[in-house]
Amino acid sequence: MTNEPLELFTIEGKKSRGGLKSYEEIRKNSVQRVRGDFLASTFKPKITFAIDNITFNTSCVNLFPNNQYVTISIDEKNLRIVIEPCKLHDRDSLKFANFKGEKNNPRKCVTRTFCAMLYDFMKWNEAAKYKIMAIYQEFGNKQIILFNLDESLQVISEVVESDDGIQKRKKIINFPEDWKGRFGHTLEELERKNKIDTTSTLITIDNKTGERHASQVFAKLPTPEELIHRPYGGMRPRQKEDGDVDT
Repeated sequence: MTNEPLELFTIEGKKSRGGLKSYEEIRKNSVQRVRGDFLASTFKPKITFAIDNITFNTSCVNLFPNNQYVTISIDEKNLRIVIEPCKLHDRDSLKFANFKGEKNNPRKCVTRTFCAMLYDFMKWNEAAKYKIMAIYQEFGNKQIILFNLDESLQVISEVVESDDGIQKRKKIINFPEDWKGRFGHTLEELERKNKIDTTSTLITIDNKTGERHASQVFAKLPTPEELIHRPYGGMRPRQKEDGDVDT
């Protein structure tokens, strides 16, 4: 009996190259993480922008299961939006969910001034909607949801008439131009793209008045262990706050 390693062969009879020698091989420039947008993304957290409203889907509002109000900050330089949970009476708060049946449910947020400014800033087509997948992160005791505006999918609805005269509404989805020819980003590109510069100033826009206020994400730089992508859509028990009464 020998201790020689077992040789593996492919279905065509060619010698297999086997597995990875180390995890660091995944970090090579030749390895790309396939975009979630190219996969089954129906139940993944995302935001949808229209010319006069925004909507967070169910999976997205469940990332903040104990909050129905958030603030929105925009990083104009890096083309990204940062969402943070807040309280009802916090300045610039936006109600992004309704609490029904022991869980958060998304609601359409009418934000005409903000969306008009955003569409103009991004040079988006006012007749289209734009969907962006969420990136969830934790910095110590702070939670954020981040959206990269330059990674939006353009959704256009049009009415198509068949040969028998029946009209049907059809959705056309357009990907960003720089997505063509690539499956996604390398791990190093993802780390750079998703990293938040906590020293930079973000702009918070009041959803009612359109006023612009300087704000910051006050957090320490995360360690690799703190940079977390939690399972999407999970339910977590509501945490008691001071003053809560047992029922």
